[in-house]
Amino acid sequence: MSRVSENSTIHSINYSIAKTKQKLEDLQLKGSNLKRVQKPSDDPIGNKEILEIRSKTIDGDQYKRNASVAKAQLTFTENAIEELSEIMVKAKQLAIGQSSNIFDPAVRNSVAKEVSQLHNQAIGIGNRRLGNKYVFAGFKTLTKPFNEDGQYLGDEQQTKIEVAKDTFVPITFSGQEVFYEKSNSKMSARTPLEQSPFEQLDQQFELQTQQEPHFKENDIQINRTPATFKEAETEQARVSVFAKLKRLENALLTNNHEIIQDLLPQIDNSIERLIEVRTIIGSTINKIDNAVNTIDKEELSNQEYKSKIEDADVAALFTDLTRQKNVLDASYKASAQMMNNNLMKYIN
Repeated sequence: MSRVSENSTIHSINYSIAKTKQKLEDLQLKGSNLKRVQKPSDDPIGNKEILEIRSKTIDGDQYKRNASVAKAQLTFTENAIEELSEIMVKAKQLAIGQSSNIFDPAVRNSVAKEVSQLHNQAIGIGNRRLGNKYVFAGFKTLTKPFNEDGQYLGDEQQTKIEVAKDTFVPITFSGQEVFYEKSNSKMSARTPLEQSPFEQLDQQFELQTQQEPHFKENDIQINRTPATFKEAETEQARVSVFAKLKRLENALLTNNHEIIQDLLPQIDNSIERLIEVRTIIGSTINKIDNAVNTIDKEELSNQEYKSKIEDADVAALFTDLTRQKNVLDASYKASAQMMNNNLMKYIN
């Protein structure tokens, strides 16, 4: 006949009570913060999804901080370009007023002084800084982009910042892009024989000459157009707004109304270029706003999904909590009855 020792009974009671208390503690912890998933072992797959959502939330917060910096930079740049546009509009008004030959040199000298002030204001706008960095210097943010003559000393690089996943937007515009004309005008120099039947015949003759060994390069000299044509591009120098203002000033000082008339369409081109840059900035700001709105929507959806995974069912939780308390109380009572047994109880 086998016998169960008191030691074994005590260990069994301790194990049962400890296990019940552990379950009760887990339920109490879940009830304190109403979270179903307290550790990875509670729901490994759900915990993985929760960590992914948290990572996306952190990324979204950083993207929104980047968007805030980008909007501040672009707004500052747009304000500067707006002031420059007003200067060019003022210069155009003065040029229109002085384009006829009815004014005497004294009047134009006075207007020339005003144009000189506009030129200096434009230089100041070109050297504007946000914090300790020059706005229109490209990557050379610590280098003054324009000297007193309006010569550009920066580069044409553009700073971009990520405002959403794989979405980069430019936050700087170089002085070449804002204060100079849009691009170099290019003219293609094509030969009259290009894309004509004579060109095809010439190419066939050249191919036959290369294939036949008895023809030597010095035997036949034919003046023909090469088979491959390249565009000969002639570039015109890009003129800055400073050069146009300075030219307007010089035309006023020399009392030359013809130069003033020639400058009117050039000033219009500069104004149109500034308007185009402001349009680009406005569309970039809209793109940033859309990216921030998308991040907010994704965060709302992710938080809702995270709540479904992580949050506990309050009714079921407190029901389990009450049941587990009853189990623990029953365990204590059963343990007390078992431990109160003595040898005399089994003696008849």
